[in-house]
Order: sequence, then structure tokens, then C-alpha cells
Amino acid sequence: MLAQNQQNRDGSAETPLPISLLGGLFILMGLGAIGILVGNILSITSTVAAGEVAGTTFLRFLNTYGIILPLILVGFGYYLFRLGQRLLRRESTAASWARQLLIWLMILAAVLLFQGLAGAVGGDPNALPSAVIWLVAGVVFAVAFWWLNQNFELYNVGKETLTQASARVAWNLLVPTLIVLVVVALRPLEATFVASLTDERFAAGGESEVNFVGLENYARLISVRFDVVECTRTDGGACEVDDDGELVFPRVRDAVTDEAYRELRFRDVSAITLGESQLVLSARDDDFIDAIGNTLTFTFFSVLIELILGLFIAMVINSNFTGRGIMRAAMLVPWAIPTVVSARLWEIMLRDNQSGVINHFFVNIGLLAESQAWLASPALQIPSLVAIDVWKTTPFMALLLLAGLQTIPSDIYEAADVDGASKVRQFFSMTLPLLRPTIAVALVFRTLDAVRVFDVFQVLLGRQRLSMATYNYETLVQSQQLGYASAIGVVIFVIILLFTLAYVRILGVNTD
Repeated sequence: MLAQNQQNRDGSAETPLPISLLGGLFILMGLGAIGILVGNILSITSTVAAGEVAGTTFLRFLNTYGIILPLILVGFGYYLFRLGQRLLRRESTAASWARQLLIWLMILAAVLLFQGLAGAVGGDPNALPSAVIWLVAGVVFAVAFWWLNQNFELYNVGKETLTQASARVAWNLLVPTLIVLVVVALRPLEATFVASLTDERFAAGGESEVNFVGLENYARLISVRFDVVECTRTDGGACEVDDDGELVFPRVRDAVTDEAYRELRFRDVSAITLGESQLVLSARDDDFIDAIGNTLTFTFFSVLIELILGLFIAMVINSNFTGRGIMRAAMLVPWAIPTVVSARLWEIMLRDNQSGVINHFFVNIGLLAESQAWLASPALQIPSLVAIDVWKTTPFMALLLLAGLQTIPSDIYEAADVDGASKVRQFFSMTLPLLRPTIAVALVFRTLDAVRVFDVFQVLLGRQRLSMATYNYETLVQSQQLGYASAIGVVIFVIILLFTLAYVRILGVNTD
């Protein structure tokens, strides 16, 4: 019988009943996963026929099931269905994946079984039937796994390559990490995105009504427009000038004829004078656009300076000299100080009179004619924060780059010295290319911190000048707009993601 079933490896021979049952089990599980999702969708959407607003129904579905769980059910269901079809064709690769998957399904059944038993002990009337279902499922998975192990030779179509086997082992090891990633990172991000689609209030209590607003929060956040405004002209047709000789321009609200500008409450953010005209940038939420500009300016200059100084310090520390160990420990002191503490220390040093150490020093050596209001002058606020951040986090950047430098073998430098390459040539032709992956990691870490900077802005500037994170805090805590603040959080995440992808792409880490 076995020989008869194995005589035709293209699947034309009659398929034994156990193989059909195993393939049918996976096909049934795949259809069941998708069917559960479809059933729940129909159950929730049935209320639309009763007069409920469609947006409210969609919001209720998102609050109940989210976005990630339906995607997982659809993807996993399709995978199980395809795996069942391949099992019916007796593919050896499919059998290897099925055996591995049955192990995880048995673990899942055991976990849910114990959860159901615990609920039954606690008095939940629905827990015991659920436990019985998972007990039966666990037994079915165990029997299927035992039979597949005993009859693995029946799956003889194709042969699993070493690459396929390695990929299967890798995915098997990644499953716990993926589960933790979904629970710890993706689910909170999903909840934030769902909240951003509403007008929910923060700490409003259970009596507050939550309405679905779709993408209105995002439209308000990132809606910008450019308008050209002509100068105010005299009766003779010439542009008016003020006492300082600057051209006089009318208010944008008065100059723009588009009614959408006033209906959507656009406000001007910045303007560039081009001859006798101005190019005006306006936004529905000018505070957030200002916060984006402040954050990106802070991020660009702080990360750039930290990279340059950190690389210089790392190369110095990496060389051999007396006291190198003490120097390595000492350079970490600024990074070890809590950010709030260091911000307060710098606030004292940046006082706008001679009691401030910075003003006292620069005035005494002649670099400044008088004391500067570092934290009160709009032109000096961002440079001051950049200096504070560079002082604190350059050691962290240097530490990351030092770890990368120590992985570069010294033999290549010895060979370069023999070939007569200068130190500058060695740095640009050898050190920087070999350090590129480490630089990418350091830039990602520092950019992530800089884009979501909060403490330095909040402690030193308050509402004088906002970063994206401090604006998010003000919107959530002070204005109590949970939905709008959630949209800000999602936008910050997208900006960080774009920076990360840009670093990986530009530095070519994915090709190393």
C-alpha cells in the first residue's frame, strides 16, 4: 500500500486518508481564522442597518479588534490554507513547516487551556467551555504532530534545501520576539492611531461622548499652503516702506481672496520676501508647524555636531596613551547626569547677567561686549539648547563609535602604512567606510532621541518655544485633547521612521 502511494511523486496517486485529514485540518484552520474575523465584522456592522452612523460602527470595530489582530488573522489564515494545499501535494518543505507550526499551536492551546481553567476556578461561567475547546484542540494538534513524525517519509515531493531549513529555524526562533513586539510596541501604537481618529477628551470620565472624526485631526495638523502677497502700494503705485526702509505688506488674511483660508482658520507661519512680493507659509495649526521647525533644527545641528565631536573623541580614546582608562570613564560623566539636572545647571550658567558663568567668561575674554539673554532671546534659544545637548550626549555618541572602531582590525592600517598611505587617506578610505554601519546605528539612536526631545525644551523654555514632544504634552495635559494629541504622536513616529529609513538607505547598511 505504501509503495503504491509513493510510486507517483507528482501527486497523481491516490492520497492516503491521514494525509488528506492533515491537509484538511490546516485548510479548515485557515478558513476558520478568516471566518472568525468575517463573522465578527458582520456582527458589528449589522448595527448600521439599525440606524447607527457608519463612522461610529467603524470606531467600535477598531476599539474591539484593532487593526493588527485582523491583519494577523487574515495573513495567518491565508498561510494555513496554502500550507494545507501543499500538504495535500505531499511537499516535504510544507511537512517541515507543518511540524514546526504544530508545536507552536500545542503551546498556544496549553496556554489558553490553563487560562480557561484559571477563569473557571475564579467563577467565570464561560471559562470552562473555552477550556474544554482548547483541550480538544491541543489533543488534535498533538495527534497530528505524532502522526506527522511517524510518517514523515510520505511527504516526498521536492526536497528542503539548506537555505529553506535555515529560514525555518530562524523564523522559529523569531516567533517569541515577534509576539513581544506586537504586544509591547505595535498594540500601543495601534491604540494611539485609533484614538487619533476621534475627538476623545483626556481625563474626561466615562460620561464624555467620543465621536469618530476620521482623518480630520491629521488634516488640521499638517495642512499648509503657500500664498504670494503683494506689497502695499501708495497712490503712485510704488511699494510702501516703513521707518526702517523695509517693504510694507498687508496681513495675509486680508490679502488672500480664497475663502477657504478664513474658513479653515489658516494662520501665517513664516514669509520670504521675493522682490516686491512675499511668499507666505500658512498652516491650520501654526504652533505645530513651528514645533516641527524647532525640533528639526535642533535635531540637525545637535546630531551633526555630536557626530563630528564624538568621532574625534572616539579616535583619540581609541589610541594608546597613558591614562586612557581614566579618560574613558571621565567622558561619560555628562551623559550620566540626568537631563533635567543638567538643564537646571545650564540654566544657572546661562543667566543673562554677570552672575551667569557663560556671560562672565565671554565678556571677560572680549568675545562679547555685553551679557546675552541666552534663554530669552528668540535668536539664541535653539543654539543654547543645541550646546546643552551636545555637551550631554556627545559622550554617548563617542562610546558607540568607539565600539565600532575597536572592531576594525589593526592589520589593515599597518598594511596602509607600508603602502605609504597618509593618515588622512586612511581615515577617508578605510576608517569611515568600515565604520559606516556603526555610524548608522549611532545616528538612528541620537536622531530618535533628538526628534522626541522633551525635557530640555520643557525645563528651559516652557511655552516660549515648543518642540513636537512638548507641544504634544501641552495638547494632551493642558488642552485635554486626547484624540488630537494621539495624532501628534503618530506624526512624530512617522518622522522618526522616515529618518531611520533615510539613514539605512543613504549609508547603505542593508547592503553590508
